[in-house]
Amino acid sequence: MPRDLASSLARGLRAAGVRTIFGVPGGGPNLDMIGSAEAVGIDFVLTHGETAACIMAGSYGHLTRTPGAAVVTRGPGLMSAGNGLAQATLDRFPLVLLSDTVSHADADRIAHQRLDQVQVAAPVTKWSGRLGTRDPDEVIRAAATLAGRPPAGAVHVAFDPTVPGDPPPELPAVPETDATALERARRMCAGAERPLIVLGLDAARYAERMRELLASLDCPILVTYEAKGTVPESWSSYAGLFTGAAVERPLLEQSDLVLGVGLDSVEPMPGPWTYEAPVVMLHSHPVETTFFGTPELVVGSYDECLPQLIGALRPVWPAKTGEEARRRAVADLEIPTAGLSPHDVVRTAHQTMGDSLLTVDAGAHMLLAMPLWETDEPDSVLISNGLATMGFALPAAIGAALARPERRVLCLTGDGGLGMVLAELETVARLGLDITVIVLNDLALTLIRLKQREAQGGDGAVVYGSMDFAGIADSMGVPGTVVHDADGLRRALAEPVSGPRLVDARIDPSAYPHVMRVTRG
Repeated sequence: MPRDLASSLARGLRAAGVRTIFGVPGGGPNLDMIGSAEAVGIDFVLTHGETAACIMAGSYGHLTRTPGAAVVTRGPGLMSAGNGLAQATLDRFPLVLLSDTVSHADADRIAHQRLDQVQVAAPVTKWSGRLGTRDPDEVIRAAATLAGRPPAGAVHVAFDPTVPGDPPPELPAVPETDATALERARRMCAGAERPLIVLGLDAARYAERMRELLASLDCPILVTYEAKGTVPESWSSYAGLFTGAAVERPLLEQSDLVLGVGLDSVEPMPGPWTYEAPVVMLHSHPVETTFFGTPELVVGSYDECLPQLIGALRPVWPAKTGEEARRRAVADLEIPTAGLSPHDVVRTAHQTMGDSLLTVDAGAHMLLAMPLWETDEPDSVLISNGLATMGFALPAAIGAALARPERRVLCLTGDGGLGMVLAELETVARLGLDITVIVLNDLALTLIRLKQREAQGGDGAVVYGSMDFAGIADSMGVPGTVVHDADGLRRALAEPVSGPRLVDARIDPSAYPHVMRVTRG
């Protein structure tokens, strides 16, 4: 019976488009799942950590527009996957997590590793339920569909062949456009002279259509972190990043309308909406709007609604307003340093590897990586913004390299974030992936240090001891190099390499307080 159910599970995943599963097996049904998946042509990638497996799977799914899939064991396996589930759900990455469980038939006599796993996973998933003998094909089909249905996120399937299991999750209906709301929004757009367009993560799913509609519009465009690349950053209308903080404030204060397309409340920094300009939000599905004050929300098809809203705009901004705003924001980040600055690291990496797919970890370095790394391609930068978890960039790079094997992948991470997932360097080496890891190493949790006040633990709360990342990488089969200046970094990155490598960039963090003031206020 377990193998029959595992076979149904594998066939359902294959039908949903899954081609790779990531994870750490425990035993028993876990191995049945893996064996059944391989029997239908789904590869299995062994990882060192369960959250890392979830991040790999979600990133793979995000880039392939299919559900990512991961498998973990019961008890500690599922608990260790919790952060990965939250990352997928809050960053809107599609993920199906499969776990075995203490079966209902054995629950009365087994307390070891017995948890209510369905309830454990429920708060960080779109759906968590048991897969049993009743209609398993339909349960898997619906769960995989739900994972990718906007807003994308994680679902959890607990494998128990001794029970009928839960019914399939309900799929939300595709909403019909509210014609009255659309007309109100169209009139607001028609009355604006200085409209500002802000693209969010849901708009990024329709990058080609966004480009068609916005290419000829002489109006400044901001994008969120997760929408980076939705419109080419070489466009003169591209004005930079929308973060909900300080850097975009001058442009928002000049605007008399904000048109938010695909904006998600998980994206901006938390805080009150202080701008006087009215807000129109267009989204493909219902979303929270409270961050943006009291906007006019239009829920409907972008193909139907966006041409009407864009067509109503008659902007009279001065020429190149967007381009000048972007240049000013980048220039404001500059400050001299004595040693290798994080600015130097990002710029040198872009000069030598600018065609790479980039993954960025949470940490102070992201405040520079996101504005300084220029891209004209959608889905070319991955970052955890909704959850903002450390330890994201390396697993995401692995998922990206497998999803886009024709692309080089560059992983930008800090010493804190890399330390959390260090063992996955062995995964990179074992798979022979073309991933370059640059660790911006200042031996501290610098972003937290910048927020630290008196009587909050001092250096003992945020400063690490020395770690030889290059030596550790070497020991795992990834060639490692230490650099202390921009020339050394340039030489290291210029070496022709087809495969993994790590560069330990010993940076001078003295620029970060200035960067924090400029970007966050």
